[in-house]
Amino acid sequence: MAPESFKAPYIDQQEIWRQADAFRSRLWPSNEIPIGVLEIVEFELDLEVRPISKLKEDNDIDALLLGDWKTIVVDQAQYMDERYANRLRFSLAHELGHYVLHQAVFQQIPRGSVQQWIEFMRDLPEKEYSFLEYHAYEFAGRFLVPPEALCREFEVAILLAEQNGMPRDQIQSDAHMQYLAKPVSRTFAVSSSVIERRLAKEKLWPLA
Repeated sequence: MAPESFKAPYIDQQEIWRQADAFRSRLWPSNEIPIGVLEIVEFELDLEVRPISKLKEDNDIDALLLGDWKTIVVDQAQYMDERYANRLRFSLAHELGHYVLHQAVFQQIPRGSVQQWIEFMRDLPEKEYSFLEYHAYEFAGRFLVPPEALCREFEVAILLAEQNGMPRDQIQSDAHMQYLAKPVSRTFAVSSSVIERRLAKEKLWPLA
């Protein structure tokens, strides 16, 4: 298959969420927060996480599930730097999105070296690549931030804000939401931007 003939599957948001929830429930049944994505990748799925030097610098890629369906390559510098721990967690969850959602269509792509796989993905039509990335991004967010736990932790953050003199009925602005997202993000070990997106997606923001 040539990159220009590749067609991404249609998967709606609700189906992505359903599959993310089912996958998490099966492999992380305790629902303990934060979700142990690295443990799931390495021990439950027996996938190799292989650090590659200058993966980000040379290819603008944080992580990539290879066509052997057994390996996720990650940028070595980020893998070794604790400052990128949350980013790595999200990158791995993103690749799990491809693993769960795109296995059938990816199996149509000829296998090759790491660089050949990178080049194939890079040469996909922008529209098709964007669909794949949207699917995986939405999967990762839902997988790492279960809605029930998000609702609970967001309520904790609101109650703390009220104790600090911010009445609930005055919590309205984007700045307020960003303020509340920070402590929640630490609980889930993701970035604040991921929490902000999940709050909007799960219709927890704006406050009713």
